Amino acid sequence: MHKYYETQKQYINLSTTTFTGRVLDIGGGGEGIIARIGGNNVLAIDRRADELAESPDVGWKVVMDACQLNFIDNYFDNATFFYSLMYMDLQTAQQAINEAYRVLKPEASLWIWDAVIPPEKTADAFLAHISVKLSETETINTSYGAGWHKGQCLDSIKQLCLQAGFIYCDGNTDYEGFTLRLKKGALK
Repeated sequence: MHKYYETQKQYINLSTTTFTGRVLDIGGGGEGIIARIGGNNVLAIDRRADELAESPDVGWKVVMDACQLNFIDNYFDNATFFYSLMYMDLQTAQQAINEAYRVLKPEASLWIWDAVIPPEKTADAFLAHISVKLSETETINTSYGAGWHKGQCLDSIKQLCLQAGFIYCDGNTDYEGFTLRLKKGALK
């Protein structure tokens, strides 16, 4: 029998979040949260075709590994990780963030929403419960579960982003969840 660590429900308001230009949504299968707010400007990638098949018919979908993005350098205006880093071990997360940096245009934004995972493993799996407000009339209630690969918090993920070359803009921790926004620097 598996033992689960479960968060309290986290409330995320995306009803006023907007993106300008092309958006690469890394790990964008399942509910397709980012595609629901970014529409046809969003290209969602996921390693699992079944996760992409479950997502709404909005935007573009491609089966791809986040550690080997098949895109040219400096192409996207935004990249997002919406509760996808929690599925990656530390090395994989660093590689995915490095690849996001590579494919983003100078001055482009990296947006991250994810769970705070305690550093000490206390269960076999981690389960994050979230409620996402997409608009005044649409809210999605869901849960994301993963094996316990690592502890993570705003500061640990921020450090991975800074190591990749990103510049910190802002972030917030709300008990068991966090958000981060960073930018790629200008070309020199």
